[in-house]
Parts: sequence; structure tokens; C-alpha cells
Amino acid sequence: MRNLPACIIFSLIVNVCLGQNIDNLIAQAEENLEQNHWEQATNNFNYIIKNYVDDLTYHQRAKIYNNLGFLNFNLLDAFEAERNLNLAILYHEEAGIPNQKDYAMALLNMGILYTDQVEFDLAKRYIQKSLDILGELPGPKTDFWIARAKLALLYEEAGSYTLALSIYNNCYDQLVASGNDLSPDFAEISMHKGRILILTGDPTEGEKFINLSSTIYESLGDQYAVERAESLEHLALFYERMGRFSEAESTLLQVLALKRSIPDEADILIIETLNDLGIMYHRLGEVRKASQMFQEVISESEENVGTDHPFYATAKNNLGTLALESGDVVGARDLFVDALATYKVKFGTTHPYYANTLNNLARVERKLGNNAQAEKYYMEVLEIDERIYGKNHPNYATTLINVGVLFSSLGREQEADRFYREAVEIRERVLGVNHPGYASALEYMGMHSLAVSNTEEAENFFRKSIEIQIGQIGTLFPIMNEKERAIFFNRIKSNIDRYNYVASQLLSENPELVKQIFDFQIKTKGFLFNPSQNIQEHVDSSSDLDLKAKYRKWQSDKRLLASYYQMGVQELAQQNINLEFEESRVDRLEKDLESKLANFEETLHKVDKDWKSVQAFVKPGEAIIKLVRIREFKSLTQTVETLFGFTDNTRYLAIIFQHGQDEPSFVMLGSEEETELDHSSRLKNAIINGQEQNVTYNLFWNPIDQKLGDVNVVRVIPDGIFYQVNPNALTTPTNKNLIDKYFVTYLTASKDLFRPEVEIFNRKSYLFGNPLYNQNESDDRLNLEDMPESESEIRGIQTVLSEDWHVKSHLKDNANELKIRSAYNPTVLHIDSHAFFNDQSNFIANHSPIDNPLFRSGIYLAGASETFARYMRGIRTIPENDGILTTYEAMNLDLSKTQLVVLPSCEFGSDLAENNEGIYGLQRAFTVAGARNIITSLMRIDDKISSELMILFYQKLNETNKVMESLKYAQLKMREKYSDPKIWGAFILTGNG
Repeated sequence: MRNLPACIIFSLIVNVCLGQNIDNLIAQAEENLEQNHWEQATNNFNYIIKNYVDDLTYHQRAKIYNNLGFLNFNLLDAFEAERNLNLAILYHEEAGIPNQKDYAMALLNMGILYTDQVEFDLAKRYIQKSLDILGELPGPKTDFWIARAKLALLYEEAGSYTLALSIYNNCYDQLVASGNDLSPDFAEISMHKGRILILTGDPTEGEKFINLSSTIYESLGDQYAVERAESLEHLALFYERMGRFSEAESTLLQVLALKRSIPDEADILIIETLNDLGIMYHRLGEVRKASQMFQEVISESEENVGTDHPFYATAKNNLGTLALESGDVVGARDLFVDALATYKVKFGTTHPYYANTLNNLARVERKLGNNAQAEKYYMEVLEIDERIYGKNHPNYATTLINVGVLFSSLGREQEADRFYREAVEIRERVLGVNHPGYASALEYMGMHSLAVSNTEEAENFFRKSIEIQIGQIGTLFPIMNEKERAIFFNRIKSNIDRYNYVASQLLSENPELVKQIFDFQIKTKGFLFNPSQNIQEHVDSSSDLDLKAKYRKWQSDKRLLASYYQMGVQELAQQNINLEFEESRVDRLEKDLESKLANFEETLHKVDKDWKSVQAFVKPGEAIIKLVRIREFKSLTQTVETLFGFTDNTRYLAIIFQHGQDEPSFVMLGSEEETELDHSSRLKNAIINGQEQNVTYNLFWNPIDQKLGDVNVVRVIPDGIFYQVNPNALTTPTNKNLIDKYFVTYLTASKDLFRPEVEIFNRKSYLFGNPLYNQNESDDRLNLEDMPESESEIRGIQTVLSEDWHVKSHLKDNANELKIRSAYNPTVLHIDSHAFFNDQSNFIANHSPIDNPLFRSGIYLAGASETFARYMRGIRTIPENDGILTTYEAMNLDLSKTQLVVLPSCEFGSDLAENNEGIYGLQRAFTVAGARNIITSLMRIDDKISSELMILFYQKLNETNKVMESLKYAQLKMREKYSDPKIWGAFILTGNG
């Protein structure tokens, strides 16, 4: 027994030393954790657990497992994170929960993990339990509000932005009140608040909160460099949302450099930014750069975090998407298979990531013709969706549609019908009848109806779908950036083209459908052209603080309203959002702004006109004709597949409004068996070469002429090939021209009929001619011909107008873009230069800041050749004076008091049929900018003859101030001297005259 005390003394000494050693190890691990050395901290804590777990108290174990769970989560190891957090919670409970705050933090971390795993019900349960505990603790409630912000994060991740923003606002205010407004938690709340404002509310306000977040993190030192980098990533989101893509790219590259500069930075965070860059490049259509980023993600993952990491799988999945889009179907399949294997190991087979990649794999197998395998995959995705979301969910409906499309492609339309109809019912029930998701389901239902030859039902589904899309234009379009507008435009245009064909097939049985065809045209034609940039610049430069405040308030409320429209009816009800009240609030603001801002109504794209408005507008002695190109759309069901798509064949529908009639009449033009190119060649040969004049007249105008009564003026809203011809020059079977019966003018859109007249106070004219395209550049690849005769023409016009007009002439190097931009509201703007309508070299599209069809046509000015040469050498030129006035730039000129724009050398009719959109675009752009009339040349004629006609026109204009009368006079006078229609009929008037 004498040795016992000695043993006891030795044991106590060992335990004291062991305790000190464990404390030191824990302190070292926690220090690495505080400094964001996550991998080292993980190794430290795992070492302690492995070697000393039996010597730790339950409370110590709980804290270590909680820290390990936190670290696993940040290193994207969800399985280990869940295991360790469960152990933390268990040990807290086994210890009798001596520390309520630590227990609450473990619960909170578990809630954050489940939020990230899209297990929102579980997440909410843990977070709420944590809040219940923290709310009961004595003392300051700072931890409670920080934890409550995690509940806001849950709603944010679930897409409930309104509720999330409300909670963030509450937490933000409480931290300010408690003096914690310079803390890292306050910075995080500010960052998320800014992100939500950018996505759904007010991007400008959102930017302020993200900048505040970044400033706080920067003030806290290098310890929070990671958080600052994350804040900057959200700033990149703001730039991308606003269409400022170059700034978004530079900010993400700055984030990447910042993360790489942080000592011992976790590799996973660098990989995260590389992935974000790849996604952004993909959205911008820069496939090469996107692929490069995703490849780098894969390389970094293989080297630093392993091929079992989710980012590795995500990069593989994204590369698979790029491969599929580029036509490499086999390569896409290999990439999707690799991604699927990683997701299966990491998340199991019931996770959204796994389901998404399996869905991609099904698409690939369908394209490869492996239909049985595709069906197997789709059915598995359907089972996963049902398990994750339940049957009453839009995602489940999406998979139903995918299965329906597969069955349709196999000719199994009877089976497909059940899947389509169930999808429509789900989306109608969950999302409501005004939601774009419901509209999309109706489109698929319409395609299916076409496949089974039920044209009447197809018309009904397509019509309802388009009505929903049109209903969204006024809400979504004003707040979209240019890229989003172009995507929206292309989709609705394709849908309306398809509807036009289906409805045209039913006109003989149901002639009332012609009114619906027209109404869709008047509500959508030209909506891509929007003067929002002009209005924004006007507001920014205004000294009216009330105007600025109201405009910013309108932008904010409009974006918020747009976010509500993306919700389903069930979610709106859950969040107690009264949509009618929100709409009326925005409507009141818009009415106020309409009274303060010119052209604001154009920005809203509110079209309250329809066929009845036009019918009531027609004046005695006039007719209004809307031409609609009808593209043939085929659905062919065979024994093994159903094929859908537009063919090259086209016809034209002429919708005719005349004074004294109750409703429009209509006729079909062109041959059913001819393509658009055939029609274009036929028309041009008749006018230019005098070939088959009677046949052409009978095909393209005589049916209209037979419907017209006693009229003097015919106002035509053209489409397709008609942009390239002047009907006045068509020869009738009696060898007369249409100009002898009536004068035809064009309009760019039906709504132009209702534009108010402009009162002219100052007769001022700006004349541009003979631009010096190339001053010093030897590499002149544009090959633009000089226009010396243009100088004579300009001087002749100046002489004609000199007495009663204020005339400014700009020739050679002065005929530049900057001078046109500074030509504020001239009465007449005359630009004698070459134009382009299809940027085949992709020069303008790449040279411009955004990808938009409005950059594919325009006018060349002084310096254009030098800009092109610099572009070929990889050197950019300032777009404000680069010698290229694009359609987009023309649209944003201020011509609100301009009576006439003349483009005598643009040769609008010289290009092939597929360039009609570019031709229309340039005319429409000057109209949207404010010009009431535009005179354009359709083909190249002798420069001296062109000048002769222009001089005659300006002489008559100076005398009468009437554009239509003056052009008709000049053309008839020229016909006396030159009988060839292609000479005197080379110019067309677009406008009300």
C-alpha cells in the first residue's frame, strides 16, 4: 500500500501534463480555424479525436465535432459534416447541455448544412430549435439575430426572396442598434441583402450594400480576405445583372487573384471562383473561355481536392453541357457519366445534382438514338423528383414534359399525351395561369396536338401560351439587360411564327383568327427597340431630385413585381403577397413618370392598341395593310419518330384595313411551294430586270389590289422580302405602275400610326456625306468606296435649303459618329454613306460590348476602316466615335423633334432575303429615336441620278414641308426622264408622311 500514493501522485502528474497538452492542441487547432487554415485545422482536430478522445469531456468532444462539422462543410464534404455535427449534438445532449449557447451553435450549423443540401424542412427545424434556445438566453441578443440571419439564408436559398429580405432587414437593424455594425456578421448580412436586391429588387441599392460589406471586410484585415473576396463575387453578380459584362469579368478575375494571394488559402475557394467564371463565360456565349475555366476546375480538383469532390463533378457536368451544345454528343456522354459517378458517391442517388446530371445523360442518349436507355434514365429522374419534391411541384412537371418529348420523338403520342397533360395541370395548379412556366407547358401541349393533327387544339394552346408571354413584356422588359431582351425576343418571335402558320391553316374555316394574328403583331413588333438608355441618361443628368427618386423607386418596385410574377400562386399565398395591390402601386408610379419623361411609355412597352384601334384609325381615301410572313412549320409523325420544325417555304398574309369597313379583310400572297429566297429573287427580277412582271404582280400584289376600293394612299407595315422592294414601282398588266393608282408608304410597326405629330419650330438640317473611311490605315479590308458625288449632292441640298433653313454640312473626316451624336434634334438628318445589314465577319458583334442583334446592322462613317484594321490586330476603339453607327446606337439618338431622316446610299434592298431583319432594324431604330419619317434607298443607282432626285425632293419639301407629297413629286418627275422603275423607284418612304 505504500506504493499507492506514489502511483496516485504519478497519475495526477501525467493527467495534468496530458490536460495541458490537449489544451495546447485544441488551442492550436482553433487558431488555425480562426485564420481560415481549414485543412490544417481539420487535421489538428482529427488528430485530437484519434489520439485523445477518451481523455476529453463530453463538452470538449461536442465542441471539437462541431468545429469539424463546420470545417467539413466549408471544404464541401457534406457527408463528414453531417456525421460530425450529429456527434456534436449527441455529446451536448449526453453532457446534459451544460452550455446552451454551444449547443445552439451546433444545431445552427446543422441547419446551415441542410440548407446547402436543399433539405429545407430539416434545415428549418434545426435553425428554429437553435433560435428558441438563443432567444431564452439572458443578456444581449446579438447571437440570436446572427442566427436568425441563417433562417433568412434558408429562405434565400429556397427562392423566397421577399421573406428572406424581410428577415435580413430586421437583423440588419438590430445589429445597427446594438453597435455591431462593423462586425463580420453585419458584413455578411449586408452582402446577402445586397444580393437579393440585385436579383429581385433594386440593383443600384443592392450594389451599395455589397460595397458596404466589402468595405467592412477590408477594414477587418487579412483575416477576412476570404469573406471580402466572396463579397466581390456578389458585386460581379450585380455587374452581370446590369449587363456590364466586362466589369463582371474583371471583378471575378480580381477575386481570383485575391484568393490566390491569401496565404494557405483553401484551394476549394479558388476552384469556386474558376467555376463562377466558367458559368459567366457560358452565359455570354464565350464557349472557349468557359471550357478553359471548367478544365482548370478539373485540373485544380484533381491536384488539390480529389476527383470525388462536388466541384469536380460540376465542372464535368458543365463541360458536358458545352460539348452537347457544340454537337459532340459522345464526348458529352462521357463527361456526364463521370459527373454522375462522383455525385452518386458524394450525395447518393436522391440528390438534385444527381438527378440533373442523369437528366442530361438522358438527353444525350436520346440524341444518340438509344431511346430505351433514355427512357430508363428519365423514369429514374421522375422517381427522384417525386421523392425530393413530391408530385405537386414544377420540377416534377418538367421531368414529365421531358418524358413526353421522348415519347413524341418515338411516335408514341398516346403515351406522351398523359405526361403532357399532367404537367400542364401541375403547373397551372402550383404556378397559376399567368406564369411563364405554365406558358411553356402549354407550348409543349400545342406541339403534341400538332403531331396528332389536331390543329384547332394546337391553335388554342399556342395562343394561350403567347398571351401569357405578351402579358409579361411590360413587366419584365423594362428591367432586362440587353442580352436578356434579345433572348426573350428570339423566343417569343419563334412562338408567334409558329402560331401564325397554325392559325393561317384555319383561316378558311375560322376567318376571325386573322384578328388574333394581327393583335399579336401589334403587341410585339419592334419591342426589342427600346429607348431605355436615353431615358436613364436623361434621369441621371437631371437636377430634379424628385424625378430621380421616383425613377429609382420605379426601377426597384418594377424588379420586385417581376420577382412576384416568377412565383407560383401557392408561394404568393404563403407569403401573403397581394399581387393586385403591388401592380396598382407600380401603375401609379408609371403614370406619374409618363407625365415627366418623354418616351417613357415606349420603355414600358405598353401596347393598348389592337385591330379595332387600327380599323377606327383608317382615314377616307387611305388603306392600311399589315403584311405577315408565314413560315411553314411541319410536324411529321412517322412510325419511329415525330419531326418538328420550320421549313424554308414561306407565304405572306396581307391584313387589309379600309375606311368604312367594320373589320379587316385578308388575302394570301406568294406561292406555297417557294422559299423566301425564291420569292425575293422573283420580286427583284420583276423590278430590276423586268422579268415575269405579270406573274410577280399577280402573286404579290394583285390579290391586295382586288380588295382595295378607291384609295389614294396605302400605308403598309411590311415583313420579310417586302422590306427590299418599293411597291410603287411594280408594273401592272396594263403597263402602268402602282404609283399611278395610289402612293405606297411603309411603317415600321402598326403602333406608329398613333404617334403624335411634332410641331417644328426651327428648320434645321444636318447633312453628312462622303465620309473619310480610311485616313492612315494601309490595311483597308472593309473595301468601302469613297463617295465624291455625295459631296456635290450635299452642297446642292445646302443651296436649296439655305434661305429658310439653318444648315450644317459635315464632309470627309467630319462625317463622323461624334458629329451625328451631337446633332441634337435636327428637323432633317441626311446621312449619305454605306450601310451593313448582316455582320458576316462578326466584326461588329465582337467589337461591341454586348451580343445583340441590334449590333449586326448599321452605317459606316469616317474612320470605319481604321477601326476594322485595329480590330483585326486585337486593338479596341472607343465605340462612341469608332466610325460605325450601329442600329443600337442609332436607336439611342435624340431625334424626338426630327421630321425626317434620309439615307440615300444605304441600299436597303441589295442584300439577300435572310438579312431582312437587319434592314428592318435600321429603319426601326431611327423611328424609336424619334424620327417621324425615313427615306431610304433600296438599290444602288447612278450617283448623279440619285443626287438629281434628292435635289428635286428637297426643292418640293422646302416649298410644301410635306414629305410624302415631295417624294411622290420627285419620283414622278424622274420617271418622265428615266422610265426604268429601278431608277425612279429606288427610294421608299417609311413614316406617316
